[in-house]
Amino acid sequence: MKKADATREKLLTHARRLMWARGYGAVSLREVAQAAGVDVALVSRYFGGKRGLFEATLEDAFPKELFAGLTPDTLVDHMVSLFVSAPRDGEDPSAIRMILMNSHDDEVGDLVRATQGKYWEQPLTTLLGSAEKAAMFGAASFGLSVVEKSLKMGGVAAVGSTAYAAQLRHIMQAALDFEG
Repeated sequence: MKKADATREKLLTHARRLMWARGYGAVSLREVAQAAGVDVALVSRYFGGKRGLFEATLEDAFPKELFAGLTPDTLVDHMVSLFVSAPRDGEDPSAIRMILMNSHDDEVGDLVRATQGKYWEQPLTTLLGSAEKAAMFGAASFGLSVVEKSLKMGGVAAVGSTAYAAQLRHIMQAALDFEG
């Protein structure tokens, strides 16, 4: 790997780790460059600036075939596994955390929503046959994360426990069973 490619990759890795976990607006370019061990000017050289760097982190935010091979009957088990195994603490990158931390940001929220739309919402809508069911499923899926991480409500079981997986499975299934 050429030095330039290695530097670019280090910047992406640390931008993902920091911006996805803490939010785009809460992280400075200087902080990303320092974590990567490179000069901050290299961000502009490789990405054109902070927004370009963040946009580059989104290129692999979701597996391109996240819902490939799934049916409505296998969706819940697949997604429970994905949500249960997603990093929660520290600054390990997670697409789920990236969405929760950045979708509301005035500067990059549009990028996050467009990426989520392309790789999550559109395929899920196709799989479930309606935008309404996809929205309900998204609300259930991300809603538990908000209740757990942001609101810190006491009724959510410990992440990683069988009880947490059961709670998640229940609300996801309820969303799929919704008849509007």
